[in-house]
Amino acid sequence: MKKKLLALVLCLAMTLTMMTGCSEKGSEDAGGDKAKTEDTEKKDNTDDTKKEDAADPTATPIPENKVTGNVDAKDAFVVYGWNTDIQDTVLKAFAEKYPEDAKRIVFVNTGGSDFYQQKIDPLLEDPNNKYYPDMYGMEMDYIRKYTDEDITMPMKDLGIGDEQLKNMYQYTVEAARNKKGVLKGVSWQACPGGLVYRRSLAKKYLGVSEPEEVQKFFKDWETTKKTAQTIKEKSSEKCRLYCGYTELQRPYQAQRKDAWVDDDSNLKIDKTMQDYMEVAKEYVDNGFASAGSADQQWNDNWSATMGDDNIFAYTACTWFNQFTLRENVDKKTYGDWALIQGPTEFYWGGTWMGVGSECSDKKLAAKIISVLCDKDCMKSIYKNKNDYPNNKEAVAELAQDEKAVKDSDVGKLFGGQNFIKFFQPIAEKITLPKMCGEDFYINNLYNDQVAQYATGKKDKDTAIADFKAKVKDQYDYVNVE
Repeated sequence: MKKKLLALVLCLAMTLTMMTGCSEKGSEDAGGDKAKTEDTEKKDNTDDTKKEDAADPTATPIPENKVTGNVDAKDAFVVYGWNTDIQDTVLKAFAEKYPEDAKRIVFVNTGGSDFYQQKIDPLLEDPNNKYYPDMYGMEMDYIRKYTDEDITMPMKDLGIGDEQLKNMYQYTVEAARNKKGVLKGVSWQACPGGLVYRRSLAKKYLGVSEPEEVQKFFKDWETTKKTAQTIKEKSSEKCRLYCGYTELQRPYQAQRKDAWVDDDSNLKIDKTMQDYMEVAKEYVDNGFASAGSADQQWNDNWSATMGDDNIFAYTACTWFNQFTLRENVDKKTYGDWALIQGPTEFYWGGTWMGVGSECSDKKLAAKIISVLCDKDCMKSIYKNKNDYPNNKEAVAELAQDEKAVKDSDVGKLFGGQNFIKFFQPIAEKITLPKMCGEDFYINNLYNDQVAQYATGKKDKDTAIADFKAKVKDQYDYVNVE
């Protein structure tokens, strides 16, 4: 194992106990823990990564894997995910097109995103293990950790190239290229972001309710701040723009120009991320967002506030609307929600399928990837799961069916607003920041210090200094000034 990858694995092990939430498009946003598994599932007791922590009884227990299929079959093809999302989308579409081949699939659900990397990393270095990942999911937040290493197979080795990917949104293609420009993954979903708000609250406090009118109040960050003040004043401080300051994280993070670690292994703190730290505190200090930990994303109070009259808006994206907002709002508010772009274009999350470099069957892997390049298969995934397809032709056809969009659960939530058409131009305009394999962990370290500064527990200089020290502690090869 290469030095960098080993350091990343060790870092993950050290930071797991610090994590209180799940990463995007994991169990909290895809409904994976709520999905029923088939009767053929069995618990995987061969997981060498599971260890009891007797010294710390409060530590989060590592969940057991759930395995669907016969891993002992000679032609078994093992696919990994952190919940049932890949199984319910990619593999379901594959089974519809190639039912006989689908019988060979062994799906391993690692039981949540917190421990996913910890579980698959050692297996990717052990191709003789019967649980070796022939194919596996990679999230946007850590995709470069895998694509930059030789543990992941180039798509060209499967016959997948520009011709097959021509209908995909460009940012999703670029995200799967490693530092040398080699494509090592394909995604079935596009995840452009936006701002979701209550029409009734907009009418009450801003005097307008429809998206094209409300967007003017959120056209840039300075205007958004003024709007937050207006909402605060006109509601007599009963309503605030955001539930918590973490609503700012994804729009700011997506605007980075620099990777956290450059090609010379130097730590870089992008100006946009410094701005995020300042704006988070400003929103807390001015009452535009709460400082309380329970009010931040993925905490109970955050989801419980969806649909009450005290929160004006939430940072959203394609999967958020279906798997988070729709599942938490009061049904009485259906039709009262609407989408706008907000102050900037951004993306939030996404999952790519990677193939292990020692994959047992390249032809089967190529077939599965080909499904992600097929317009009709992408439309099928949308109809089965409401996942926004990473295929421009499929999106264009789906957007034209206004009645189907309006009659869908998400369409009813948004009062008939064509949410598919809404996201089209945003997805086209997304540009990626520079990325590195350390992004996921360093983002977590930085967000910890944003919390300390925004809540007044540290001054900014101390927060930045502590951030640098923690990066150096966990990545000894990174140069920190």
